[in-house]
Amino acid sequence: MKAFLAAVVMLQALITGDCLLCETCLASGTSQCSGIFKQCSPDVTHCVKGLENGTLGGNVILTVFKDCLDPSQQVACGREFQFQNSRYFIQISRTCCDSDFCNKGEVEVPAVDQTPNGYICDECLTQQSSEACTPTGQAHCTGKQNTCSSFYGSALRTGGTLRSYSMKACATQDSCDLYFPVATVFYGYHSQCVPAQKL
Repeated sequence: MKAFLAAVVMLQALITGDCLLCETCLASGTSQCSGIFKQCSPDVTHCVKGLENGTLGGNVILTVFKDCLDPSQQVACGREFQFQNSRYFIQISRTCCDSDFCNKGEVEVPAVDQTPNGYICDECLTQQSSEACTPTGQAHCTGKQNTCSSFYGSALRTGGTLRSYSMKACATQDSCDLYFPVATVFYGYHSQCVPAQKL
């Protein structure tokens, strides 16, 4: 069936023009997905595949995705996206490519660098308020995390319900400048980043 659908998409591309063909799928609770190949809009020059790894307490939620890459998000390709404190962790990885069907196959699950890097940030997390939370301790940053992030607002995860969140955590600088979530949609939020403190 997949071979038939791929053949139909390729025939359509031959008929309608020279637009990029990318695999598309989105799945939660797994690190791999496969879907149909679709013809991207004429302004799309890249396909993308990647993984959003979100951990709250002991609850790990993986969301894998493949799609045509929105041109506005091309700047996020190959960048490091992480937020982390003692109760919450999120990492988003993206692999971008620029030829037909290039995002098919397995999604690489990146290693998480938990090596302390000597930076610290205030930390807190609440799911009861969309106002700034009061620090409850300090997070020890790891890997490439060299920025302190503060976030508060409402968020909706794929398959979940709209909830209020407030947190302070270590982050990578790219997370502050170029954060494009996959499985989470934010509403009425405020975000701020400052350089982390060196121990």
